[in-house]
Amino acid sequence: MKKSIIKSAKTKDAAIELALDEIGKSKDEVEIEILEEESSGFLGLIGNKDAVVRVSYEEDIKEALSNLEREIESTKSFGTENEDFEADKDIEAPEEIVEIKEDEKETLKTDIEEKDQEIEVIEEKKEVVDYGRAKQQSDIDKFYESKELLENILKAMHFENVSVIGNLEDNIIKLEAKVDEKDTGIAIGKGGVTLDAIELIVRKAVDSRRNNVRLNIDINNYKKRRDEKIIDLAADTARKVAKSKKSWNLRYMNSYERRLAHEEISKHKNVSSHSEGVEPRRYVVVDYIEE
Repeated sequence: MKKSIIKSAKTKDAAIELALDEIGKSKDEVEIEILEEESSGFLGLIGNKDAVVRVSYEEDIKEALSNLEREIESTKSFGTENEDFEADKDIEAPEEIVEIKEDEKETLKTDIEEKDQEIEVIEEKKEVVDYGRAKQQSDIDKFYESKELLENILKAMHFENVSVIGNLEDNIIKLEAKVDEKDTGIAIGKGGVTLDAIELIVRKAVDSRRNNVRLNIDINNYKKRRDEKIIDLAADTARKVAKSKKSWNLRYMNSYERRLAHEEISKHKNVSSHSEGVEPRRYVVVDYIEE
């Protein structure tokens, strides 16, 4: 019967050793799967992550069956070891007893195999639950690592009145930072380049993409205001095109901004949209269409 256990430690080798010690096996007797690699974090200080491994092995039930067989075999000698019983040749009870025990032997073997299968199913379900919990805990850890790192970066940039709040929604870490209003332009950068760079640093530090976690950072509601402007611009343009029946080009946008524009334009009648140009000079074109 195949079983497996999941262990975590500072390094994958340490996690493997923990598992081997618990099951009393050597590396040659098991299958090892690395679920998560260890990480030293950003600059070796923030974002440390333990390694998680799954060690699978075959549990030998032959010895248990052998013990059972020896116990059953011992009952066969009951008739020959008892001299008083052996003296009476007319009694057929010993042979009948042996036949019953043989049937019981096969039945017990079957029962054990069925129980082992049930245990295996339970163990597999337990592994799924344990790994799911480990994944959930890992996401929570990444949220707090990201929040702490963002605060440290903004303080290291000498911004005043730094505060960071946020939440974890599904697989998206959303962080909203506040700095002094007079520092907003510096923190954001032209066209949001500084903000994008900060977000990239935090994402790489916590290795969010490897764990299938998305990260979104905003400072002083810059992205929220920008998104609202883009949506308003797309809606106004859609109305103009529908009225004039002439195509209209929007300004250059990044992929995220273009997606917002396309989504808003799709809500309006008699218009459609597509993108043209080459990054970073790629833009949305709004066309008139007949119903």
